[in-house]
Amino acid sequence: KKIENIEKRIEETDGKFENIQQMMQQYDVRIKKIEEEDIQRDKKMGEMDTRLTEVERDKSGLGWEVDKSEFYLRFQNVEEEKGEDLVEVMANTLAEALEITIEKMKDGMDETFRVYTRYAMRNKLPREVHIRFT
Repeated sequence: KKIENIEKRIEETDGKFENIQQMMQQYDVRIKKIEEEDIQRDKKMGEMDTRLTEVERDKSGLGWEVDKSEFYLRFQNVEEEKGEDLVEVMANTLAEALEITIEKMKDGMDETFRVYTRYAMRNKLPREVHIRFT
């Protein structure tokens, strides 16, 4: 009778052990699934981070363009003459208006050029003068 009880307990223990093994396998499957989801989430976060970086870079580039255009002055109705030294003409005009020396004005001027605009062409006006300051 004792042997039967021992065998019965061994069978119960084996059954419990099998249940524990099954539960461990299920937990392994769950853990692998969670790890896979974590990897996918990390990839998505990496992609989002990359996109965010690109957007920020685009915004900063856009800001740079805006900043760059802020340093341009546009002048209309500046008469054109053949062989004119546009830098000299504009430096004289601006230096007089700002009450500074012509040399100081020239040092601050980076680019000076004329630009056709529809308004000027339509109204038969001289081209606009654009000056970029440093």
